[in-house]
Amino acid sequence: MIARIVRVDRIWKTTIFLTIVLALLCGTAKVADPASIVLGGAISVANFHLIRFLVSRLMSPAAGDRLALIVALKFLLLLTLVAVALKRLPIDLASFLVGTGTIVVAIVVDALWLGERVVDPG
Repeated sequence: MIARIVRVDRIWKTTIFLTIVLALLCGTAKVADPASIVLGGAISVANFHLIRFLVSRLMSPAAGDRLALIVALKFLLLLTLVAVALKRLPIDLASFLVGTGTIVVAIVVDALWLGERVVDPG
């Protein structure tokens, strides 16, 4: 079995790259709304950074009970932001979901191809 090192900074950069390429391809082929794809990708990257920040704070010894409340509030804020954006802005839901899914593709790509191989010493 091949193990690979997954790097967080490479994941969000790959997400941005995939989002832009996908938006350009869909815009050229006129099969989806590029702005909705970009918005979905941008919200995914922003959420990824917030999760990374909050988890790093949760892992510190000084993390208290209030941090769990902050994580819950972040989740509610994200859901509210997405709901308001989908309700008020002219966003194509399918294209938006494609944009948010680019982060999952970036994680898989990083784990399977981009990550540095780990050499088993045994």
